[in-house]
This record gives sequence, structure tokens and C-alpha cells, in this order.
Amino acid sequence: MNLIITAATLALTVASATAAESRIHTLCGADHQNEATGPLDVRANPDGYYITATGEQLSHGDPRIIQATGEEFHYCTRSAATPDMDATRARLMMEERVVKYLFVPVFPAPKDPLS
Repeated sequence: MNLIITAATLALTVASATAAESRIHTLCGADHQNEATGPLDVRANPDGYYITATGEQLSHGDPRIIQATGEEFHYCTRSAATPDMDATRARLMMEERVVKYLFVPVFPAPKDPLS
């Protein structure tokens, strides 16, 4: 009986992870790699989440925050330059990146008790 429950749970987890993975590919692009490089790259705080690589604070309710399955944060970026900017500002912002989507794990990985 426990084997059947475990198998069903595993199948549901795999199906959920596959659905989350397809959302990441759809929203970020098929060739996208996770830009969160370590456990401290995205920090939860009372207002939302702080992404250290871009220096951005995303507050709760921001439409770029998406609840996802898995145990790790995942985010993708886009160029900070936009088509509505004048040419000078667009050239200055060409190398800057801003968060496009932040996938937040519903059940994050447990923290290491030794750290």
C-alpha cells in the first residue's frame, strides 16, 4: 500500500515539475539557463524578494513573481533598454539587465542547519 502511495506521489511531483518547467521555457525562452547561481542570490524578506545580481527588490504582488514547484529559486532577465527610450538612453542601458520573471518555490529546500 505504501509503495502505491509513494509511486502516486512521485508521479504527481514529476507532472507538477514538468508543468513548472514548461512555464519557465514558455516565459523565459527555450534556451534559457537559470540565472540564480546560489542559495543567497535570491533573498526572501518581509516585502518580497531581493535579487543580488541585479540589485532589484520585487515586492509581493509584483506580476513577475510566479509560484513554482521545485526547491530552488529560478529567474530570467531581459535587457533594461526598451524600444520607447531615446537612442542615447537605450545605448547606455544596453548592457544592464532587469528581472523578467522570478519563479519562487512553493516549498523551498530546507536550510543547512550548520550554516
